[in-house]
Amino acid sequence: MGYAQLVIGPAGSGKSTYCSSLYEHCVAARRTINVVNLDPAAENFDYPVAMDIRELISLDDVMEELGLGPNGGLVYCMEYPFLS
Repeated sequence: MGYAQLVIGPAGSGKSTYCSSLYEHCVAARRTINVVNLDPAAENFDYPVAMDIRELISLDDVMEELGLGPNGGLVYCMEYPFLS
């Protein structure tokens, strides 16, 4: 049976640190783990990411192409999958 966790929280709350620790624990326990990044602004990971939303849309690209700031860019990135 498979399990899933959705890790959410404000910037700087330790989401990436938690995912990194969970990944290391699962590897040490010889468990399969796949981490999916749904944050279009995240850039660096200490663990392999199985799927990355930035392959579809990234905050930097949206800000540059549409002339939006960080907040407007994040809102657009969240709405983008529903626009296409």
